[in-house]
Amino acid sequence: MAASDTVSLIALLIVISLLLLLSAIYFCHSRKNKREATPPSPIRRDEEKSGTAPSVNVETSIETPRPALLLTERTLPYTTRKPFEETPDVSVDDFYNFKGARLLIVEDNKINQKIFQSILQKSGILLTIANNGREALEYLYTPDREFDLVMMDINMPVMDGYDCTEKIRADHRFDKLPIITFTAFALGKEIERMYALGANGHMTKPLNSGRLYTVFNTYLSHIQRPVSTLSALKMKGLDVEAGIAMHEGDEVLYKQMLREFIALYGTLGKQMPQWIEKREYDKIKLHCVKLGSKLHSLGAYEMEEAVARMKKFFIYGTEHRIDEFKEVFPEKLNRLIIAMRLYLQGDLL
Repeated sequence: MAASDTVSLIALLIVISLLLLLSAIYFCHSRKNKREATPPSPIRRDEEKSGTAPSVNVETSIETPRPALLLTERTLPYTTRKPFEETPDVSVDDFYNFKGARLLIVEDNKINQKIFQSILQKSGILLTIANNGREALEYLYTPDREFDLVMMDINMPVMDGYDCTEKIRADHRFDKLPIITFTAFALGKEIERMYALGANGHMTKPLNSGRLYTVFNTYLSHIQRPVSTLSALKMKGLDVEAGIAMHEGDEVLYKQMLREFIALYGTLGKQMPQWIEKREYDKIKLHCVKLGSKLHSLGAYEMEEAVARMKKFFIYGTEHRIDEFKEVFPEKLNRLIIAMRLYLQGDLL
């Protein structure tokens, strides 16, 4: 090997050695800085004694949220798996015993909705109807809106009774709210699933007023609402509770209907005596027909009865006898209008 080649090889080895030395120095310096920048982990007193840190499972040491209480660990309404027996000789008037109670019907079948409304229209129960589980949840979460009982169908579009019941029971605010399954042709396993999700009872379709009364007597008999204000309005010819129930428990809609009635018929108390005086029977008959259904839906039963008597004069051809309503009609209508305005203004509330 030539002398020049030997010198070049030695120079290369020296350069490589210097690079390795510099790398080692840099690595050691970096480790030292890292240890100084990272504070030591605190040692518990038991670790100080033993001198060794216990082994820790990082995943289990992270605090996790406490699981919700199981249904069996929560105080839910009375639950029965026995069929509700039929209370004998029940009429629609008997449901007045539960006036003021707030009922949520979750049912997509329009016929069943109408049956509920027909049975409860004069009961004073505040009835709200949801067409599916999603609508029911919207009603339940509406501010300042509460319910005393839920009648829950199982098979519905959008959201069925299973999901709706599960979501209701997941919220502890509804722990005291009874849920009664109301369905037809349900298999035993479907009913058991509803019980597992938090239902408190089961009633089969078709709707039976005797069994429905038993359900209400079980879960609503303790409900007592202040009725002094509503009683005062009723004495003036306006049954507010019945009117709201006729509008599916929607008080906002009911008030809107009252305002429209006042706008349309507020001056009829002055016009009707004039028509009677002039024997303008066509106008009298026309307004009696218009008033009939409106008065019933508003809970104005006293005025409705007076108008029904007036219509009978035309049916039996005794129009001449309508003179007796020349004073009665404006008196009853004016009293009704006053009751409506008092309710809308909140003077008695």
